Amino acid sequence: MSRIWILLACFLTACTRDSDVVRVGSILLQAVRGSAEKIPRERAAAVPYASMGLEFGSSAQVLLVLGTAMGDELDWFAGEQIFVATRRGRVIRTAGLPYDLGGIHPLSATAVAANGGGMPPALFSLDFPDLGVFGATAQCSSRDLGDDNIDILGARIATRHIVEHCAVQVMRWNFDNEYWTDKTTGYVWRSSQHIHPKAPPLILEVLRPEQKNPG
Repeated sequence: MSRIWILLACFLTACTRDSDVVRVGSILLQAVRGSAEKIPRERAAAVPYASMGLEFGSSAQVLLVLGTAMGDELDWFAGEQIFVATRRGRVIRTAGLPYDLGGIHPLSATAVAANGGGMPPALFSLDFPDLGVFGATAQCSSRDLGDDNIDILGARIATRHIVEHCAVQVMRWNFDNEYWTDKTTGYVWRSSQHIHPKAPPLILEVLRPEQKNPG
């Protein structure tokens, strides 16, 4: 395990000229300027671990590498600057972003993954430590917008486009999350998720899926 972390540090810091440490340090400036720079295929291919691209609103894309997997929770890192935890494609916790999600916890039996039409509303508990808000209830309902092919690093992927509408009444906050799920496996390849009422959506795109992914 120590060897993996040494390699991760190498890929994400001094061993790359275009370091994600530098990119993370300027993420706010990039968002203001509206940079749409994407991670090139060659750079993504050089990392032999599961990886994702992260965009915060209109910022340039930052490379996240899978560090740990515990059950269905995946922990992604950009050096020591950014941390994003996901569960079946849903962001459940972040650290190091201009605005962070302290945590999201399901309150109903509905699956945590993005679900298609016909599913009952799902209830979640949201935490925002910087706002002093804990346990805010979000009610979310999903609808399937149909087939939507997407392109990731030049590969065309057949997906279903799922839109999830959420309302957090205690915060007077309403938002829509979007998921592009594999037509065969339901795996979330791309998503646009709102993680904080003061923040633009967090856009995630899987560049190399974790090994257990059947898709």
